[in-house]
Amino acid sequence: MNCTFCKILKNELPASVVFEDASVLAFLDIHPVNAGHTLVVPKRHVQSFTDLTTDEVQQIFETGQNIASHIKNSIPDCEGVNLSLADGEVAGQEVPHVHLHVIPRFPEDGFGWKFPPNYSEDAAPRDELNKVAAVIKASIDSGR
Repeated sequence: MNCTFCKILKNELPASVVFEDASVLAFLDIHPVNAGHTLVVPKRHVQSFTDLTTDEVQQIFETGQNIASHIKNSIPDCEGVNLSLADGEVAGQEVPHVHLHVIPRFPEDGFGWKFPPNYSEDAAPRDELNKVAAVIKASIDSGR
């Protein structure tokens, strides 16, 4: 397997580890948005967030929350934290192994979400929202 994160997990590539337990490894991103930018990865190779077990999801996000707390307490002038998990290349996932970004935020750090040109402050029409909600709800109810 040619997965960068799996190579880190096998100690075939170096990493600056901030936390490790039986389920996850958390280490600093080599291309940080800001100092302290941490990645939390499951130890099992899983490419898609939707393929994680509920226990893995819980461990990843509990670890992310813990790290976020410690980043806010230990990184000077950190005023907030973004948690970001991209699922799929089209969503911005660059390494095909689930990973949660824990990104320290500072005033005027230049990082932020980029909305598409058609994004506006106007709310979507309620009937359109209800139609999409019904499709998702039907999938949930059918157990698919």
